[in-house]
Amino acid sequence: MTLTSLRHDTIRLERTYPHPPSALFSAYADIERRIGWSAPSADEEVVFDEHDFRVGGTDRFRCGLKGQLDLSGTTRYEQIVDDELILYTERLSGRDGVLEAVSLVTWQIEAVDGGTKLTLIDQVTSLAGDGPIEGSRHGHAAVLEQLGAFLDGSVV
Repeated sequence: MTLTSLRHDTIRLERTYPHPPSALFSAYADIERRIGWSAPSADEEVVFDEHDFRVGGTDRFRCGLKGQLDLSGTTRYEQIVDDELILYTERLSGRDGVLEAVSLVTWQIEAVDGGTKLTLIDQVTSLAGDGPIEGSRHGHAAVLEQLGAFLDGSVV
């Protein structure tokens, strides 16, 4: 890594789903359900090697194109409030094990008329240029669409 490859950005995405906050929260908290929507596309895959959804707990995962899980990550849960908040830090490394990015991610879940508003904020620091930031931006947006389809029953 060189300082010229260091980048920072804040990604903010909002979605409204016609489901109660508890449905959204449980779709994240239950690893079997999360597996059903956590890959950004049909060509990509996320494999959870460890899962411990509690404050201080960690998830360990690998992700990338199907059959080419080039990235590995660790999620550490910093704060969880049922049906309201999921706050975690995440480290993402490349195939060679070199750290590429570190994020502070907030899922704010709010009841609104007719459903739930989700605000996702990812404060990301990339050690590998713009690639990890754009990957996070694309990945989060696609995953939130997958989550909506899952909640609607069209993704299994």
